[in-house]
Amino acid sequence: MRDSPRSLAHELDQLKPDEADTAEPPDVDVEWRDAAPEERPDGMAWRRSEDGDSAVLEYDLWSAQRECLDAIAGGENDLIAALAGYGSGKTVFGARWLIKQALEHPGSRFLCVGQSFAEARDTTFTKFFEQLPGERTALRTSGYNGPESSPIVRDYNRQERRLTLTNDAVIVLGSADKYSRFAGLEVGGVWADEPSHYGDELHDITDMLTTRLRGVDGPKAQLWTLTGEGYNAAWEILEQRQDADGDPIGLDIEVVTASVLDNPYLAGADKERFKRKYAGTAKADQALHGGFAAASGLVYSAFSREDHVIDADEALDRVDDGWRVYGYDAGWRDPRVLVEFGRTDYGQLVALDEFYRTETKVDRAIAWLEDKPSGRIYAEHAPADIQRLKDAGHRVEKAQKDLEDGINQVRERLATDEDGRPGLLISEDCENLIRELLAYKEEHVGKTGAEDHACDVTRYVCAGEVTLSPRAGAVVIDWGEDSLTTSGKYDVHRR
Repeated sequence: MRDSPRSLAHELDQLKPDEADTAEPPDVDVEWRDAAPEERPDGMAWRRSEDGDSAVLEYDLWSAQRECLDAIAGGENDLIAALAGYGSGKTVFGARWLIKQALEHPGSRFLCVGQSFAEARDTTFTKFFEQLPGERTALRTSGYNGPESSPIVRDYNRQERRLTLTNDAVIVLGSADKYSRFAGLEVGGVWADEPSHYGDELHDITDMLTTRLRGVDGPKAQLWTLTGEGYNAAWEILEQRQDADGDPIGLDIEVVTASVLDNPYLAGADKERFKRKYAGTAKADQALHGGFAAASGLVYSAFSREDHVIDADEALDRVDDGWRVYGYDAGWRDPRVLVEFGRTDYGQLVALDEFYRTETKVDRAIAWLEDKPSGRIYAEHAPADIQRLKDAGHRVEKAQKDLEDGINQVRERLATDEDGRPGLLISEDCENLIRELLAYKEEHVGKTGAEDHACDVTRYVCAGEVTLSPRAGAVVIDWGEDSLTTSGKYDVHRR
């Protein structure tokens, strides 16, 4: 008779090392060793217990990993980030660190976080299981539960994604897309893999994880292993040390960078391939050396902090006090967003301030506008209490909603003229607009859930306003109630 998956699983369980069957499993010591790729190509070794001595699990470290470990061991940091290029061993290091913490704190609880379950299952979680001692520990089929083949594992509950070690320590495998499930969890340490891909919710995830580090034994620290992927929430936290509102984050953070070219466990041919592909490109810092770079495939790839973002006071000094336009998006499930724009003597649009609130009523947005200089408001839908805006001197116009045309209008504004002046400047106070411009990708265009709310109102304004091109001679355009005379440097065309 053909064996059933259940009977096969039982037979495999019987083949686990003898020490796993003892009532009192031997202790396991975890030792960090210097890199020895020729001696240990996998960077790890397992020595079983003999004569009652502790079993020994050895993990190799190369220099950048050792530096990161020292930053954690000091106990002074709340968050330690291993920021490294592709293929630098950052995920391997994160997995080994978490396993070591669990082995050294019996009966405690720890958390491993991946991007989403679908993505983490084949990347973060698989790498994690590969760092367990034993054979085929990462293999998971309908009839075989690979993690349970490890001599340090008592049980792996695949449905709950909960790994229990022989010392009763538990490691929970979670994902950032379902981070609310961690709300009631108390853990001794957290390893978050590739948090640069968690989106703007990384700010909320970081806050939540910080409050979960209590109640059980452990280092009470977060370890992040990541490659910089654009100037996003991870960049704001690690480089700017800011929360979602631009305020100081209030955490002690240590960032350790690593170049993939220094990884002794990466084959020379792979290093050469990485160098051929990325060396000398805009992504070299990100892909090779553990830095942040603009994300690939951006809608507004011409936008940069260096060229387009200016000091808030300088932004106000540059604009005409008597001229304002606003972009407004009431949202539905999304935030209610308003962006205020002024105009310089050169005809540049300057984003001066923003109202960006979730779950807020329209009267708060109108109150914000009532304190602003009067001007045109480009809105997808007219605000509910439009008369209050008229009383404040504003005029509401229906926004042009053509997505492709609006995006092109913003791109034209981001371009520079022959004197090197961009047509769109942004005050540093417009944090959400800046964040979206640096993260909005071609793959997000037109998709539900895209983080482009401030970008939307910016294209409303750019599509509804004038396009300025260098040309001599003043031009007067009659817009009915509004009449505008240029500075004499630009030809003005109504779109």
